[in-house]
Amino acid sequence: MSDYDQFASIYDIWCETAAITKEHAPFYAARYVGCEEEGPVVELGVGNGRIIIEAARRGRAMVGVDSSKAMLALCRSRAEAAGVADAVTLVEGDFRDFVLDAPAALIAIPFHTLLHLITLDDKRAGLRHIRSQLREGGQLVFDCFVFDPELARKNAAPQLRAEYQDEQGRDALLWTISKIDESAQTMRLVVWTDTLSDDGVVVERRYRRLDFSWIDPAQVRALLEESGYVVEACLGDFDGSPFEAGVSVKHIWVARRA
Repeated sequence: MSDYDQFASIYDIWCETAAITKEHAPFYAARYVGCEEEGPVVELGVGNGRIIIEAARRGRAMVGVDSSKAMLALCRSRAEAAGVADAVTLVEGDFRDFVLDAPAALIAIPFHTLLHLITLDDKRAGLRHIRSQLREGGQLVFDCFVFDPELARKNAAPQLRAEYQDEQGRDALLWTISKIDESAQTMRLVVWTDTLSDDGVVVERRYRRLDFSWIDPAQVRALLEESGYVVEACLGDFDGSPFEAGVSVKHIWVARRA
């Protein structure tokens, strides 16, 4: 079982409680639906499929790629419930080894998911392989966050992320804590859920762990250029505004296969 398989059972609430998911879903869905070039439109790290299902509802055939069997099963189930399963093709694979049936017109990586590739070498390998799956002139779009040392120090203490009901209708709490290594630009995310009895006693606790990373805009640009892309834009928000160093809290990249 992969680390991502373990997140499948809480992934819906994880997405619902992340502010960025409300911002980025319309941005990516609009790009998927608006792509007019020939070739598949692909989302890497598709997770529960919330964005590609919305695009499929709007008439766009989509391909979703994920390395987690459990996430793909979750996506498939949601697509069937939405009545768009015929418009969604799912592929199991890592960013560095997935294979498409045809070169893609557009590949996107929402929700900072490129940062699950931990080292710069991992990211370089991923970007180069993604390029191999794009058509000539095909577009790559993805987002990253700007590392905030103050926020990192806050997240080094336990944080209550959500109160919710689990699949059995029981009250549950979702907690997180992060261990940061600034020199390596990495973090170890520990997530746990407490399932409660009717009188508030913890009857079950389950831990999940995930490694994550961050990358600076200058590093992204260098990786893209050396991996065979032409950078079209670096945005600072999903409204299309340009990135401003010291102001923007995210960087969103639009690049094409050179």
